[in-house]
Amino acid sequence: MFKRIAHVCLNTRDLKQSIAYYTKLGCTVKFTFTRKGADAGAYLEMAPEQYIEIFENPDLGPVVNNGFAHFCLQTDDIDTVMGNLTAAGILFTPKRLGCDNTLQIWLTDPDGNRFEIHQYTGKSAQLTGGAAIEADW
Repeated sequence: MFKRIAHVCLNTRDLKQSIAYYTKLGCTVKFTFTRKGADAGAYLEMAPEQYIEIFENPDLGPVVNNGFAHFCLQTDDIDTVMGNLTAAGILFTPKRLGCDNTLQIWLTDPDGNRFEIHQYTGKSAQLTGGAAIEADW
């Protein structure tokens, strides 16, 4: 029925700051949104036909995750990503093997949105399926 998740939409206090952050991650601006002629949002491509949509709201309060906890970006080479993030001055957690046998790191964007970058391994539950996994967090 569905092909994939098309995009994740985030609110930001500062559109330019968020665009700068996500372009450091390797996203490119596909197009922008305006409201009454002023910059209001951006559609950022992170991979072919995979997007992060951002809208500015200067009155945005702190991030509250009621239901939506995070999003995750997949890579085939997490070590290269970590090197690129370090070179760009972007902070991330140490690499670890999650309980699903997937390598992962975590980042926080300028507005406090936490997100994951992960790389599947040959034992990743997403590829192998199987029994229930005990969540370790």
